[in-house]
Amino acid sequence: MATQSRFLAVAKPAVAAVPERFRVAIIARDLASRTGMTSIAGSFEDFSVEQLEADDFLVSRVRVSRPDAILCDSESARDLRQLDAPVVVLIDDAARAAELLAAGAHGVLLRDAPPRRMHAALIAAAEHTVIIDDALAPLVLHQPRAARELLEPLTAREQEVMQLLASGQTNKEIAKRLHVTEHTVKFHVNGILGKLGVATRTEAVVCAARMGIVDLGVS
Repeated sequence: MATQSRFLAVAKPAVAAVPERFRVAIIARDLASRTGMTSIAGSFEDFSVEQLEADDFLVSRVRVSRPDAILCDSESARDLRQLDAPVVVLIDDAARAAELLAAGAHGVLLRDAPPRRMHAALIAAAEHTVIIDDALAPLVLHQPRAARELLEPLTAREQEVMQLLASGQTNKEIAKRLHVTEHTVKFHVNGILGKLGVATRTEAVVCAARMGIVDLGVS
């Protein structure tokens, strides 16, 4: 009688994929500032940190590095719109918060903000959410709206899109929410920017909050 062979298949345990770490670029002219900021950001295991000196070659180096977000000191906050990543700026002078947001920063925090707040701000900024330290919010959001008026009233649809922009949603997410195409959303966003007289989504959110068009939930 022939012996029937039996084979036992043993599956190797699947190797869990190592999640890609969040890439953060630290920008500062002063070496001591870069070192201190790197120490804070580098304390988080999910961050991969790179130091970049703020000089004439900064924009090109950022484009090569392609970080997910940038942590920058206020002395080095320049050419913000040319950088290919959202920027969170640490400031000493609270009066500069509105200026930096208008210049293209995605977030402003006081320099002595807790490390966990910096961590959360960088991740949120990478999702195109405007980040404002609660200590700075009254200076940025509660300024008299008479300082600026709409060039033309927003339509009902533009107001919907504006509120979703303020909540940090992308064009794709807004399109899905409103059951329209991304092209339609881009059309409405461009209309909003034109009516507010601003160049970026971040500026639009800050400007709309000042005018009372959107509510960012700040008391």
